[in-house]
Amino acid sequence: MSFAEKRRHPRLAIYSAALAVCGNEGYLSDVKDLSQGGACIGRPRNWPSPPPTTCRLFFIFDQETVIGIDARIVRTTAEDLGVEFLPGQEARVESLLYESRFLDRDVL
Repeated sequence: MSFAEKRRHPRLAIYSAALAVCGNEGYLSDVKDLSQGGACIGRPRNWPSPPPTTCRLFFIFDQETVIGIDARIVRTTAEDLGVEFLPGQEARVESLLYESRFLDRDVL
């Protein structure tokens, strides 16, 4: 069984803009994939070391559709960040998954 098959929630490959707000700092990034439980975003160039443990992640689909979700940073690599959505935001996660259906998936 592959690593991807062991995940609790299947991943959806997408591409959109994102803004991670950690404390008083903001970090622009892009979304590589997402699921009901979390997302993988590109590591911002100015990402701090040591990395923060939590952030508010804003998924930016267009000027009118921006969805903010509180997340925990669970993985940091040289190229990307893995985030897990914090509990109690199920309606926002459902909105995020719904909006992601309208993105062009040919980019990846």
